[in-house]
Amino acid sequence: MTLDTPEELFEYELRGIYYGERRLRDLLDELQTSATDSDLVDGFADHRDETAQHVERLERVFGLLDIDAHERTVPTFDALREEKREIDSEGNDVAVQNALYNHLGRKAERLELTAYEGLLEIADAIDADSEVVDLLEENRDEDSDALDELESVSEGAEFESFVDKLL
Repeated sequence: MTLDTPEELFEYELRGIYYGERRLRDLLDELQTSATDSDLVDGFADHRDETAQHVERLERVFGLLDIDAHERTVPTFDALREEKREIDSEGNDVAVQNALYNHLGRKAERLELTAYEGLLEIADAIDADSEVVDLLEENRDEDSDALDELESVSEGAEFESFVDKLL
């Protein structure tokens, strides 16, 4: 694929976030299974279900653009799963692991938000169909809400207790 036009760049980035959303759905499932903090477990499970909807919305975007829905590998998303495996193998304290899972979840959400913000900027530049923009904005907004939820969990009692133990 060449990247000589804004439309080609848009498709390139769309394929990247499609890859990311599909990988993050699996990562969120792993995080939900591994976390022990009930707020994290619920948050990861809820966002995993939302992420399945994100994938469906992206497939609708591909359809609206009349292009095949396929992925472009984005190593940054793969690195998040590798980091999860490191946390599992190196963390011995449950509170530490929960804090790291939360941090990893926030990294994932910020990565998604950056991808959607870039896509929306390009969509504006190419005057993309309003339905395409609406679908991308809906995914971005849900990712922003998920980030807010993870940030509020990191301010909760269990995490404050963990930090107090370190001090």
